[in-house]
Amino acid sequence: MTRVLLTGASGLVGSHVLDYIIDHSDWDVVCLSSWRHRGNPKRLQKYADDDRVFIMTHDLTGVMPDLGPFDYILNIASESHVDRSISDPVPFVENNISLMLQVLEYARKYPPKLLIQFSTDEVFGHTEEISDVLWPSNPYAASKASQELIVSAYRKTYGIQAVVTNSNNIIGEGQDAEKYVAKLAVQIKNGETVTVHAQNGEIGRRRYNPVENVSAGLMFLIDNYEPVDQHARTPRFGLTGGRELDNLEIAKLVAKVMGKELKYEVIDVATVRPGYDQRYPKVNTKLEEMGFIPPQTLEEGLEWLTK
Repeated sequence: MTRVLLTGASGLVGSHVLDYIIDHSDWDVVCLSSWRHRGNPKRLQKYADDDRVFIMTHDLTGVMPDLGPFDYILNIASESHVDRSISDPVPFVENNISLMLQVLEYARKYPPKLLIQFSTDEVFGHTEEISDVLWPSNPYAASKASQELIVSAYRKTYGIQAVVTNSNNIIGEGQDAEKYVAKLAVQIKNGETVTVHAQNGEIGRRRYNPVENVSAGLMFLIDNYEPVDQHARTPRFGLTGGRELDNLEIAKLVAKVMGKELKYEVIDVATVRPGYDQRYPKVNTKLEEMGFIPPQTLEEGLEWLTK
């Protein structure tokens, strides 16, 4: 029996990853959630009576209960909203670093076949090309970069088999309205004026990727990963898919999918978000080089907006 520890299962990405694992394997999954961040119990309701899914309330900033060994650990839990990290950075950063340490301490006690640390393209800051140089521009990005470095340290010191994945902006059904696409959907539905960020007159750009691609990519990585020596550099895999658009282009696309009119104004981002990055790099394509094909287009990943 294959056992998986999935943190952050009540969040957008975690809940979709859970769905993907249940639909595409016979694995058992243990899910931990504190319910004090953006996790939504409704995302896990359908698994209340599922023998393959065990849901436990636990704050990962504290020592994990002894749940025995796991074959795989997927650490998706983290605070992830940039604006909140800027307005109140200390508890935000402390949370993300503390939970990383506790997950790694558990992996040190019960070494898994593989630990996947779910990270972001924001750790690289603004660059034009694929990069692996960490240069975060805001407290959220810095906390994720810190998690990556701690994983690398535990990997080299204790021999934990671990990799880092980096994803671009993720979109999907059930996303919290603090995220840009979900926020756009609410504002457009209500006929409100959408704010579009620009810097020095140039509208910012992001790559938007359906959460189905992310879930499929993580499963593909588990199925195809070959361990490397603990003293080698920590393997890094980009979760590819989706498409790069500027902030106005994605707003127009959301309005088009919803069949609604778009009202918008362009504002200088310096007035609302210090440390803003105009664009993030493409993530590496190692998964695609291994044979991974993202299953959804961006338009397919936005179909939930029509419901």
